[in-house]
Amino acid sequence: MQTFRIFIASSSELKDDREKFELFIGRQNNLLSRRGIRLEVVLWEFFPDSISSTRLQDEYNEAIRKSDFVVCLFFTKVGMYTAEEFNIAYEMFKAQGKPRIWTYFKTGDVAIDSINQADIKSLDEFKNRLKELGHFFTQYTSAADLISQYGDQLDMILPQYGGDSDHKTSASGDSVHEKTGPEHIENTFNQLLTSRLITAISQYSKKAAGFLAANPSWAENEDLVKTAKRIIISEYVGVIGSQIRKLMAIGALAFSETKMVRYLENSQATAKRGLQLICYSLISALWDHQVVKKVEFSSSQKDVLIKFFRNAAEEDVLGFAELLKHLLEIYSENKLEFLISESMELLPKLQEGSEFITACSQLNDLSTLLKGSTFQLEDCQAAEKNVTIVLESLSFLAQYRMISINEIDFNQQRNDQEGLYLHNYTLLIGERLANDNSQSNVRRESSPVISHAVIIFKDNYRKNINLDPFIIDFNGLKLDGGSKICFYSHANTFDDQNLNYNFIEDDNKQVICKSANPKPNVSNLNALNRWLSIKANRIDMNFDKVYSLFYEAKKTLTGLEDEVEEDSF
Repeated sequence: MQTFRIFIASSSELKDDREKFELFIGRQNNLLSRRGIRLEVVLWEFFPDSISSTRLQDEYNEAIRKSDFVVCLFFTKVGMYTAEEFNIAYEMFKAQGKPRIWTYFKTGDVAIDSINQADIKSLDEFKNRLKELGHFFTQYTSAADLISQYGDQLDMILPQYGGDSDHKTSASGDSVHEKTGPEHIENTFNQLLTSRLITAISQYSKKAAGFLAANPSWAENEDLVKTAKRIIISEYVGVIGSQIRKLMAIGALAFSETKMVRYLENSQATAKRGLQLICYSLISALWDHQVVKKVEFSSSQKDVLIKFFRNAAEEDVLGFAELLKHLLEIYSENKLEFLISESMELLPKLQEGSEFITACSQLNDLSTLLKGSTFQLEDCQAAEKNVTIVLESLSFLAQYRMISINEIDFNQQRNDQEGLYLHNYTLLIGERLANDNSQSNVRRESSPVISHAVIIFKDNYRKNINLDPFIIDFNGLKLDGGSKICFYSHANTFDDQNLNYNFIEDDNKQVICKSANPKPNVSNLNALNRWLSIKANRIDMNFDKVYSLFYEAKKTLTGLEDEVEEDSF
């Protein structure tokens, strides 16, 4: 029998939660015994706040050393002894790779007279320290919620441990669990992501709904799991589906440190791209609204728009969440119409302390974790959970589509009085969004649309949001085949004012600057035709259009002109 010790650290105010947690572990043991696994909860109920001042330190260290898992619970304060328990567990983890540590903070109404400033300060200081360590904490609302969340964690981590060969017996006869090597870790990546996303999009996707109705036990069949993943990738709107595709592909790789790095990076990038897509759609539509009828922005709303257009570096996940909140408030307060109307449902989720913002915050903190190379498998599991929360909230995007309009041709045959416009476009599908000439399509229409633009739409592609210049098809602008979708990153406001974009497939940088190739005056048709006959000139014209559109949008939404410094002598 393989035994895992779970040490529970908490203050006396959470006694009821600890007792219910212990009962839960007892129920789990009835199931786990068939797999040769037993969980043992270690409690120090006879000491206030877990440890008394008279307790020998070596006895305390021995209890932590023999624990495989440590669960720290907090509510209105961080007791001195509970903090000490975490510190010793963390030092042991750094030294020998165990115990695994979880920290849970309970949320809920608290009587004001039951807490003091010292308690609040202790909570804030401890949370800040956890962020500095790159350690993720989780919020829970009740004992039942705690049990549900930790149950999910056990489901993910216990399969990573093999049989009794991974254990040895100490001199005292106690079972001590050795650190499991990467070669023994199962690929459990994307199980949670797949299960929750296929369910989330089923209310918007007939394909997903039909799949679930026909296959209620799909999760037990490996082939059907693969089908579910393909549906998720293809049904989420193009650029988001592309990001999910990368997560799915990384999750299928053999376990390695490189795999963990890539999974963490792409979890963060997927959340950011989803937020960017909604933000850029809102900004593009707001620009159109302002051209027709101006609305007045509050000072904070105007500040956040100015920050967006003047940023000298790309915003992080939390920055885009904050931008999204302000944009949705503008639409709500001014009763502005917006094609992606479901996005208004995000506004309550963007309040501080919400599950959505907590997920964004923890995904944001992955940068620190990656920089310090202090990540573990649990961090990938936490990242998967957090990106799932974000994508679930964006599941309405499964009913939208994106296309890149390339060239618009006019075709008129002899004796044809009207003729037709040929719309050459690329349908942006998550499962094949990289360079692929086979994606080109032609649609015959009686009127043209704007060329060289990425648009998002729901049912009728003529009722769309033009995402130019915030999301562009770099290959389309270069008059090359296939698509290369790039997201606006930042402007070099304090330098050369060039525009910076990132290619969504590999985050490769693309810079757009104003060319020194002026187009001839349209009044001189012969000169203009000669100029347009040269492909390089048409490419310059396309990129100049992106550059000028960005600064037009900036002026319309912020009132700021191009910020060029004049020489003064």
